[in-house]
Amino acid sequence: MNDTSPRAEALVLRLLREKTPEERFLMMCGMWAASRAFMEAGLRAEGLVPDSVAWKVATLDRTYGSEISPKRRAQLIARWTALANQG
Repeated sequence: MNDTSPRAEALVLRLLREKTPEERFLMMCGMWAASRAFMEAGLRAEGLVPDSVAWKVATLDRTYGSEISPKRRAQLIARWTALANQG
């Protein structure tokens, strides 16, 4: 679905191309920070505790989804669980 007019899309692309690489990088950093804040707010709304194993797993799943292999995901969960049981 695309509800953006061709004229508006062309304008946005032109404005983005006029930015320096540093400006585009800083924009990306700001978007990442905002998306992370929204994700963390959602995790808190679900009752998850920051830095808990459940929090880390939910963050991993929401950030990487299917890009991380099930084997690596299981390794990380085992590691986080072991660390949580030590403290």
